[in-house]
Order: sequence, then C-alpha cells, then structure tokens
Amino acid sequence: MNTPLNTPAPTLVFAWGNPSRGDDALGPLFAEAVEGMQLPGVEVLTDFQLQVEHALDLLGRERVLFVDASVQLDGTQPFHVSTLVPQHLPSHTTHALRPEAVLQVFADVQHQPPPPAWLLSIPGEVWGLGEPVSPVARQRLDAALRWASHWLAGSTRAAQEATQAAA
Repeated sequence: MNTPLNTPAPTLVFAWGNPSRGDDALGPLFAEAVEGMQLPGVEVLTDFQLQVEHALDLLGRERVLFVDASVQLDGTQPFHVSTLVPQHLPSHTTHALRPEAVLQVFADVQHQPPPPAWLLSIPGEVWGLGEPVSPVARQRLDAALRWASHWLAGSTRAAQEATQAAA
C-alpha cells in the first residue's frame, strides 16, 4: 500500500520464496498475512528471489524488513531477527542475491547509505517440490507474525518482548 501521491511507504516488507516448495513458502505466506493487516505506512513486496533490481524498491524507505525461510537455522527458536549491513558478497549470478548484497547495490547505485534493514528468518523443515508447508513451520510463521505486528507498529519494546516470549 503506497501513501498519498505515490510516495513510497516508509516501511517496506520484502519477502521471498517459492510457494511450490514446502516451507520455502514461508516468505510469501508472511507477505500475504502482513498485506492482510492493511497497516498504514507499510508496503509489502514478494518475489521468488532477490535480484539487483530490488535495490530500487528501497528508495524513499525509512526501514526495510526482509523475510525468508531458512534452511540454516536449527529450529530451536521459531524465528531469528538480525540487523543487516551492506556487503559485497561473492555470487555467481545477479539473479539470486542475499539481502546484504541488495543493500550494497543500493549504496553503489544511489551513492548513499540504504535504509536501516533487518532480516527475519523463519526455520523450515520441508523443501520438496509440491510439498505442503509443514505444521511446525506454520507455528513458527504465526510466532514471526506476532513479533512483526509489534515491530511494524513501531513498538520496539513490544517486539523485544514478543521475541523473548517466542524463545
């Protein structure tokens, strides 16, 4: 949802993943749920993967929340939030980037720092083509959405409490 006069919403939620590959659908499902919240000042974008062109989606933003399913987290926590900084990351292609690389592209192209950004990672279990989202991943998604509702509303304290409650 854009703010009046087509200026970008101050907060961007950018989720990615493949809805046809089990828990890789967590990012798009997160985006769908946040879009349904119809929060003022929040725009939601989703794609199958991050690309260099997505750096332009950061223009005019005050903060960005990237959201993806994770194969690297062990699942002891329902989700993990980390602060992102721009980084030149080695990649064999410009068609599948990490969020840090998207931030770096923004800095390189715009000659200014990108907006503050965070990565919300939700551990997944099942990745097969045609597999449904696993029940445990859905529970983790719900916990991440509870946290995000506070974060998106601007309540840092409530978001921290939701993070501790999920632990």
